[in-house]
Amino acid sequence: MLTLNFLQNEENVVYGPEDQLIPQLAGDLMIADLQDAVERFRRSPVKEGVILKGGRRSSVKLFIPDLYFGQHIDMGENVWLYLGEMSPAYCVYQPWDEMEE
Repeated sequence: MLTLNFLQNEENVVYGPEDQLIPQLAGDLMIADLQDAVERFRRSPVKEGVILKGGRRSSVKLFIPDLYFGQHIDMGENVWLYLGEMSPAYCVYQPWDEMEE
């Protein structure tokens, strides 16, 4: 179950630039359009997040922790991916240099 305590435990979170994490996760989850889904969700987020189905009975929840929980956590304004309790949550961010261009 996705909880605020789970995300606040640094052992449960992987932080990484979008251009590195998304291609790896897209391949692992067998979701070819994961990059597009993350970009669409970033432009039009919903409080509950969205669940994407992948291959081999996999799925991922896209969410923004600050919106989902209604309070700020470190890096909580970014899109995160949650694969379940047995996997880390992934915080994908765009490096500052790319965001300014």
